[in-house]
Amino acid sequence: AHASAHPLSQWIFSFSSFLNRGRRLPSSVAHPHRPPPGLPLSFCRVMAEPSSSDDVALTDIELLQAAWINELRAPELLPHEHELVLRVKEQVAEQEARVEELDERDSLLRSLYEMDNERTNYQLRSYLRTRLEKLTKMAIFIARRQGEADAEARPLLSRPEQNFLGKYLALYQDHIDAEAWSSLQHAEQLPEQLRQIATAAAGNPLNVTPDLSAHVFCTARRACERFTFHDEVVELQPGDTVLLPYEPIRHLVLDGSVQLT
Repeated sequence: AHASAHPLSQWIFSFSSFLNRGRRLPSSVAHPHRPPPGLPLSFCRVMAEPSSSDDVALTDIELLQAAWINELRAPELLPHEHELVLRVKEQVAEQEARVEELDERDSLLRSLYEMDNERTNYQLRSYLRTRLEKLTKMAIFIARRQGEADAEARPLLSRPEQNFLGKYLALYQDHIDAEAWSSLQHAEQLPEQLRQIATAAAGNPLNVTPDLSAHVFCTARRACERFTFHDEVVELQPGDTVLLPYEPIRHLVLDGSVQLT
């Protein structure tokens, strides 16, 4: 007779299997406001309603991962996912409070909750760090784009990112003033446009523009509206994975019709 598996091992295996099933909740608990009690953050708070009949309801953690991958793959800085970031931070705080309420005898459950929180915080930090890397690389271009942005459009930067960008450009300008113009006689007589980093664009390492012609892999999340590419009409169906230049699918990335991979 075979020895039966240890109950604890069985429980861990069952929990791991549940993790690997896609982290989707049944429709009976798909509520957008409060997660069901007793479930780790990865399973909590599903989208209230998919945006189309082709969409699959996703947890906020899956949405955060998708936003992070989109930011990694897109050649430009994408609009900040402000509401999603706030929801994830709120859920992490709720789960940390739930951990504090656990009894000392629930050490295994505490470890699972803490591991889940660490994974979520890693994804959140990675998403924000990727945005900061693009922000420092394309600072002048993004500052100009901010100035030209439509007031009704989704904000490109969060408020902390706006503050960072302003201070970063000011610090760089101070560095140029101290290291370049202060050593030149009569530098103050030069046109202001020449001395400002935002306008003296030639050869400026901060004046990097996104390469919208760069090729990216993407997967259609729903049936996409037709678009023209090299005089051919392209129509993506749910699940289609293609390699295309970023520019013709840019609007599909922004409205969530396709996911960069």
